[in-house]
Amino acid sequence: MTVPTWPDTLPQRFLVNGNQEATGDGRLRSPTDTGPGKVRRRSSAVVNPLGGTLRMNAAQLAIFDGFIHSDIAGGSLPFNFPAPYGAGTWLVQIGDTMPSRANVGGDRWNVTLALEVLP
Repeated sequence: MTVPTWPDTLPQRFLVNGNQEATGDGRLRSPTDTGPGKVRRRSSAVVNPLGGTLRMNAAQLAIFDGFIHSDIAGGSLPFNFPAPYGAGTWLVQIGDTMPSRANVGGDRWNVTLALEVLP
């Protein structure tokens, strides 16, 4: 089975305002009776949160809806997404929340994505 790829007809970069990237936490922290708590690595297979907003028109929004519902099975399959900087793609999946959209006037929509970059 091939991994779906983010369509070329959709925006390839997040808007500057509101994009965010974080480092996943693979640590296990345990409190102690005295002194600092113990910390150890729990797993190296952690996801890194990635989120942001894309500006789309109505035609792109229809392509986006088809991609979400058909290509990645309602958000349950991983897909290749353009790296936010540099070249190449990252393997990602939809995070805890499904994408949301807001009309910002006329034929312009802001689509907010919460993704997880897979190890």
